[in-house]
Amino acid sequence: MEKREMAGDYEILQAVRLGGKEVLLGYNPKDGCAPYMTSYREVNFLGDYTYPKAIGGNDYLEIMQTFLNRVQEQAKVVAQFREKRNVPIEMLDTEHCRKRGENESLEGKLIILRPTSLAPEYRTADCQLGFATGGFGCSPGARGRAVYFEELYSGERCRWEIGDVLGIADPDTLPDWTKEKLSERETQHSKPKKLERGEAR
Repeated sequence: MEKREMAGDYEILQAVRLGGKEVLLGYNPKDGCAPYMTSYREVNFLGDYTYPKAIGGNDYLEIMQTFLNRVQEQAKVVAQFREKRNVPIEMLDTEHCRKRGENESLEGKLIILRPTSLAPEYRTADCQLGFATGGFGCSPGARGRAVYFEELYSGERCRWEIGDVLGIADPDTLPDWTKEKLSERETQHSKPKKLERGEAR
């Protein structure tokens, strides 16, 4: 018998992850007052699920409408994200990677993340491309798996696993906007360091 996914006492009927949030629709036939529920689902620092902004009721249509409104709000978040970035919507795959040397480290290289490692709405080149800035996962054959990543488009930094890395980017196959971003980054990194008490920091 298939195990049902639960949110407390509610069976999860629908779960939509969009724009960095997960929205749930649940049902509990044993709750006579509020058999239907919608909430967000998050993970706290202990790794446990929490269900903020939960709303329960006995009117399925009303709860469903709240659920759909929340999903629509998250769709707007993604639309605004894309509008702000203003780059073509395209996805990078293996044809955008060059061959990696047998003992070549990823550190300092422009890399591409696997599309499947990103949420569907963020499987675009601007979210996939970035520099590997460190981590044991950068070294071939290392036991560590962490790869620290600096997104090319925004400069935002985060941590990925080596299994999330598709490969090293081939500059000749990348979208046109990357040339401008690479030039901006090179300019930033070539600026003289500020002096403090006569010494470079």
